[in-house]
Amino acid sequence: MTTGSLQKKNGKYYAVICFNNGGGKQTQKWINTGYTIIGNKKKADQFLKEKIEEYSDVQQVQDIKLLFSDFLTDWLEMHKIKVEAITYAGYKRLLLQIHPYFKQRKVYLLDLNAKHIQDYCTYKLKTVSPNTVLKHLTLIKTALKYAQKIKLIKENPSDWVERPRKQKFIGDYYNKDEITTLLGVIKDSLIETPLMFAIYFGLRRSEIVGARWSSIDWLNRTLTISHKIVPVNDNGTYRLDASDRLKTKSSYRTMPLDDTFVAFLTQLKEQQEANKAYFGNTYSYEYDGYICVNDMGQLISPNYITAAFRKLLVKNDMRLIRLHDLRHSCATLLLSLGYNMKDIQVWLGLGDIGTTMNIYAHVESSAKKAMINGIANALNS
Repeated sequence: MTTGSLQKKNGKYYAVICFNNGGGKQTQKWINTGYTIIGNKKKADQFLKEKIEEYSDVQQVQDIKLLFSDFLTDWLEMHKIKVEAITYAGYKRLLLQIHPYFKQRKVYLLDLNAKHIQDYCTYKLKTVSPNTVLKHLTLIKTALKYAQKIKLIKENPSDWVERPRKQKFIGDYYNKDEITTLLGVIKDSLIETPLMFAIYFGLRRSEIVGARWSSIDWLNRTLTISHKIVPVNDNGTYRLDASDRLKTKSSYRTMPLDDTFVAFLTQLKEQQEANKAYFGNTYSYEYDGYICVNDMGQLISPNYITAAFRKLLVKNDMRLIRLHDLRHSCATLLLSLGYNMKDIQVWLGLGDIGTTMNIYAHVESSAKKAMINGIANALNS
């Protein structure tokens, strides 16, 4: 299969063509389009299209016998350069479930139809949730859309597949009293700092771990969210991936700091400087500048925070919720204080108001009860 994409290098567009070299192996070729990046996107796109067709003609006969499972593998490798590491790792894990099914049945790309995909969905629904199958369908649909774009297939068969109904998930949350109790039990623990960020600002786990001292404006007393660290599990290989690319544009936001939080951060900063002096050469500087580090300067990893949070709740006989539910708890507290959905959307860095409404509709119900009681009291007085 011949695939391609545009890449930027030294101020110019390059066409990256991935094709079969005739020996059964995929070869990647970089071709200078001759076009500069500014103002030449359409011309570069046309150049890429022509090169894909040129290399596709060479292996037209081979593509007729291209298995759908092999196409998915090739597509994922080409897609790797377009997505973040954690997204690629997620796609790869999904493909490990999809690939064997179609490989075993020897379904060719050109023979693939809606029934093949529908049968796959029926098969998977016996062992996994509808939401998981929807993720599989999204990957298949995206890959086939690309196959259609480069004219390997005329139509996308996934367009006619009946999708399973998505299961609605409602996150749990702590009320004001439970949050107050939690603030007491986390005092002086290793995860006190991460949980403070989660409770006060409703930050995502990746945003918490990615918080840096350079993001603190001490004069204007603000915290800017513009960096993240995520754990990536690529087929059993675990690593931390740091990036300035947040989930949505709305994720980039500046949060105000009150007297309590400024005092907390000031004390934390002083303690970290004291730790550097005390431990000397044994202090780790790999994550120097990050806020959530232990006494030795090592980053408090996202997975550790999740595991330690659960252990802390069990140890203190508190109701079990997920770490991410502290984000919901922050929103719930803001709702109870009278802030509207738009205010909360901005505070949490959510992409659209619809997401906020869907997640916190259960909290609004209590407010609606108060409203109907208010109407009844007004009419009966």
